[in-house]
Amino acid sequence: MRTDEERIRLLHQKARQLQDQRQTRLWAAASAGLLTVLIALMVMTYKPGITVTGGFTASSLLGEDAGGYVLVGVISFVAAVCITVCCLKARNKEEK
Repeated sequence: MRTDEERIRLLHQKARQLQDQRQTRLWAAASAGLLTVLIALMVMTYKPGITVTGGFTASSLLGEDAGGYVLVGVISFVAAVCITVCCLKARNKEEK
């Protein structure tokens, strides 16, 4: 028969395991969403007749409006936030 301390320890262990599984699913969904957004950005900014060379990297966005710059900036910011949060979570997990 198990003691109360063993049951409590096993309960905490199971709770930790369930929390880790939940976080894994959350990060998988977030990664899939970010990948989808990045692919959508690539599809939206693809222009078949334009070739980008060394000095004209940003000039392909000047074709219509400044909206392309804003879109790229927002997507870059969101990607950077996601990467930062992932790194902080991994670091915190290692410290435990």
